[in-house]
Amino acid sequence: MTKTTPSQPIPALYRTIYLYIEPISTFVGAVYAHHFQSTYLQLTHVGSAPIGPVPLGTSVVLTQLANLYLLLCINEALVLRATTDLKVWKTFLFGLLVADLGHLYSVHPVGSWVYWRFWDWNSIDWGNVPFVYFLAISRVLFMLEIGFGRTEVDKKDA
Repeated sequence: MTKTTPSQPIPALYRTIYLYIEPISTFVGAVYAHHFQSTYLQLTHVGSAPIGPVPLGTSVVLTQLANLYLLLCINEALVLRATTDLKVWKTFLFGLLVADLGHLYSVHPVGSWVYWRFWDWNSIDWGNVPFVYFLAISRVLFMLEIGFGRTEVDKKDA
């Protein structure tokens, strides 16, 4: 097995976001989607949240969502810790960027206000909109290598 060394280290800001902040936030999402299903549904859209017990089918789907959040948490925390290969990081984060765009699209049925009326946001809206925008922007910046130091090769070319 060939070990590759990166041309440059992953900057601390990106390591902090992808190895700690995002995995913790997805873990919290998993806990809420599985253990606090009524609250999760009410925070997502109070008008359509069931009154009383969560229907069995909805509970199953929320547990599946929790499982996917847990998968994301584990994959991000462990896969990115297992390598410093920039190509692997960029490939992995590109997949998450696509998921970010899907996540932002998924809240559209709530109403277009959800994208801009921050004064009306609840805790799940803060996680669904600005936090996802932040992650998407940070992924684009990462893929463009913004914030990376110049390598010796770059310095010689200048």
